Amino acid sequence: MNAGLIFYFAHRTLRCQNKIGEALRFYGSGIAEVKICAKKADLSSTMARLLRTLPAVFVVGDSPESTPDCAPPLFKILHIPVGRSGEPKGVLRLNGTDKAGYLIESLNQAIVVLPDVPEELSQMLPAACERLALKFGLTGEFPSDNREPFEEMIENSMKTFNPGV
Repeated sequence: MNAGLIFYFAHRTLRCQNKIGEALRFYGSGIAEVKICAKKADLSSTMARLLRTLPAVFVVGDSPESTPDCAPPLFKILHIPVGRSGEPKGVLRLNGTDKAGYLIESLNQAIVVLPDVPEELSQMLPAACERLALKFGLTGEFPSDNREPFEEMIENSMKTFNPGV
């Protein structure tokens, strides 16, 4: 499985690309195509171009707040309902220390939305890649002893969506 990469108003592009590429290599995958999206109006068409030929696309966006700026427009483009808290419904949240990302899945494709903060990617990529490996039948493993297992991340994410469960 090769993936696409979109930088949406991102600044640390090379460092983020290296982190994502390294994570994908653990699973025998890589980045096939990189696009820069410098206009808000181009996000949808750029995403559509990559999804025509690739099963997964990583979107790295500027993150002055806790989540990437590209997340809300992507949720709107993909018709993903958003709760009052601003969190999307039915989407896996990828937690870092100060930032969060998302893993959006369809039947046979995935979009990973990440902040433009390489240090945060180190915490989010193990769970994201583990899920992609399950989805696309990839072999390999992320070699980190201090990563949060994918199952625990889903459980914690569900508590966010359904407090009290």
